[in-house]
Amino acid sequence: MDHQQKIQQNFGQRAKEYRLSSTHGNPEDLERMIKLVNPTSEAKALDVATGGGHTAIALANYVKDVIAIDITSEMLAEAKAAAVSSQIKNIVFLLEDVHKLNFPDEQFDIVASRFAVHHFLDVKKALSEMCRVLKPSGKLYILDCSVFDGEESEREINRIELLRDSSHHCSYSPRQWQELLKELPLKCGHTSLLQEQYQLPKWFDRMDTCQENRQEIFRVLSNLSGHCKIKYPFGPDYITTYRYEILATKF
Repeated sequence: MDHQQKIQQNFGQRAKEYRLSSTHGNPEDLERMIKLVNPTSEAKALDVATGGGHTAIALANYVKDVIAIDITSEMLAEAKAAAVSSQIKNIVFLLEDVHKLNFPDEQFDIVASRFAVHHFLDVKKALSEMCRVLKPSGKLYILDCSVFDGEESEREINRIELLRDSSHHCSYSPRQWQELLKELPLKCGHTSLLQEQYQLPKWFDRMDTCQENRQEIFRVLSNLSGHCKIKYPFGPDYITTYRYEILATKF
């Protein structure tokens, strides 16, 4: 099974749970995104890897049109249901792969992606495609799982994420993000590393993580260095995590 098939299998089976996810639909996160992006009523937006449709629906309240894409048909069906429930009619849902977008150059005023980049197998290609379809002076917004800077955290926390979710590819640290972004025609206006907590067992249950992998995750956390443990406190009912938020403008 290739990486794309793993994503489609893992999320196709759990599409409804992601539509109802309080993490992905957190209103404070969505309101912060809107304030940062500051969309105009005539803007056209692209939501990459829409999942349960939360980002697309939030943007649709402020822009003219939204195209929401995903590679998992079950996710698109749930996102459509969420839009209907919210009485949103200015979203088009399409089955698309971010690595090879079927859109002409410079089509969108806003390109957004939340909680998805860590699944992209070729992040440089995906980001290049997102920039390609963005208009000059258009805005790129990304919010994704991240890890604290450092060889140990970049290695071990990604190991934990893969134990939980077999479709995980890489959560990038701020240091790694800066390397990725400097290769693109973008000017960063905002970056922020946000510390959060995943509530357990909800975080495990969302991906139906097996008991053996759950135990291994706690073993990895227990064996972190003292320096790393300060950044990643945990308990029987929570795990500390980080997210990286980016707003950039295409030049």
